[in-house]
Amino acid sequence: MGLYSNLELGISSRVLTGALNTSENYPGEIMNPYFQNQSCDPFSPASKPCQLGNYVSYSIAVTGADDVVAGIRFAKTKNVRLVIKNTGHDLLGKSTARGGLGLWMHNLKTSKLMLDYKSSHYMGPAIKLGAGIRAYEAYETVHAAGYSVVGGDCPTIGITGGYTQGGGHSPLNGAYGMAADQVLEWELVTADGSHLTATPTSHNDLYWALSGGGPGTFAVVLSMTVKIHPEAPVGGAKLKFNGSSVTKSTYTKAMKSWWAALPDLVDTGATVIWSVSSAGFSLNILTALNKTARQVEQMLNPFLHQLDDLVVPYDFTTTETASYYKHYNDTNGPLPYGVWPATTFFSGRLIPRAIVQTDDGISSLTLAMDAIIEDESAGSWYYGCQAFNVRNISHPDNAVVSHWRDAIGFCLFISPWDWTVPWSEMLARKRHLGQVIYPAIEAATPGGGAYLNEVDPFVYPPGSSGWQKAFYGENYAKLRWIKDRWDPESVFYAYTAVGSEHWVTDDSGRLCRAGGVM
Repeated sequence: MGLYSNLELGISSRVLTGALNTSENYPGEIMNPYFQNQSCDPFSPASKPCQLGNYVSYSIAVTGADDVVAGIRFAKTKNVRLVIKNTGHDLLGKSTARGGLGLWMHNLKTSKLMLDYKSSHYMGPAIKLGAGIRAYEAYETVHAAGYSVVGGDCPTIGITGGYTQGGGHSPLNGAYGMAADQVLEWELVTADGSHLTATPTSHNDLYWALSGGGPGTFAVVLSMTVKIHPEAPVGGAKLKFNGSSVTKSTYTKAMKSWWAALPDLVDTGATVIWSVSSAGFSLNILTALNKTARQVEQMLNPFLHQLDDLVVPYDFTTTETASYYKHYNDTNGPLPYGVWPATTFFSGRLIPRAIVQTDDGISSLTLAMDAIIEDESAGSWYYGCQAFNVRNISHPDNAVVSHWRDAIGFCLFISPWDWTVPWSEMLARKRHLGQVIYPAIEAATPGGGAYLNEVDPFVYPPGSSGWQKAFYGENYAKLRWIKDRWDPESVFYAYTAVGSEHWVTDDSGRLCRAGGVM
């Protein structure tokens, strides 16, 4: 694999411990430590052989449709597993494959503003983004023209890749809906090598499936065209209180009050991000477009008054910025890498709005959440959540599962990846997530689902069922029909993607038909 370099190992170790996230800059690199598999990392001894492990054997640095067509043709002719890799943020290993051939989309960096885009289904400002454009690059481009675009909390995600194809949550969800709701066109290459554009009126089944039905299985996306929105002032807020400053009973009442306050809060169009750990509660980011700091304070006053009544000490501040871009950079930045750590492991659950509209639902949810933080038998845990209302926002018909429309938000159950403990210990912690934490949250959130981009593989291990309903819900049968129509030979495969249940992976990374080797 190359010479042992202390300098490069020092840089790599800082990346892997979360100081930076640069997986998108390398053709085969991925972010998830589990799929990196300790086969070649800077924490291994110099005497240990460095092997490819779960990484692809070769990658094509895609520069256009012809490269994709050639890659597909080669994979089909040689019966080689094919993988689409953009930035490598995927948690389920969809963007890597032992022994496979990767289509690396990183270099498709073109963007084109179209301020007078016209079609039968939309007239207004838009932007065409190449598959290699990262969220922060899109933000910078549209901001320079006086606009904003729906993109991820993490600035380094590939906005055109699995993010939007999986639905896409954002600080702008409350104002404009899901990322997939913004899509006007997909430029793509199908499994038979056809170079097409899919819209609500042309190849509309592919348009529908790619807009929320998941990445890596229907086609290779070269670019997408999405709506953009005029820049606007943003009101924000931060709020913290410490659980140790009050009794357990009082703290629980405060948390129940928070859950109960969320429906009215998100119905204003705000999107709210908060976290809870053993140290207490922290409202980290509130994004309220076209709201002043005073209006944000008024939005939060009902909850603040409840904290006052409970005599819970808290720190509260509001902000007011001239643009979404500045608000985003202040709260999620500094760009380009942002504040989100690259090496945690976690799994997420969409929380039905109905759960937080009854006392019993809130009690069950709060009890389950508290148990996660208090149980330190398998490492330390906290949870981070994002609340919004995307039910009533107008959007084209797409494959975003109804769990999103019915949700008050989602929560991630998070633990740091510890590079200093044995691999077996980290696997035990992941099993704890999949077998203890996640089932408890599922039980407390009946009718909920999961974001197909943010679930740990130990929640749905190979051969398990339930992911079709959790990720795709009522859309799965239609998505499977579209998959079979456009990719009858299963050229495209990704774990837990549509159609993947008919395949298993052997120890060498080969795909075999479920029930028998090809």
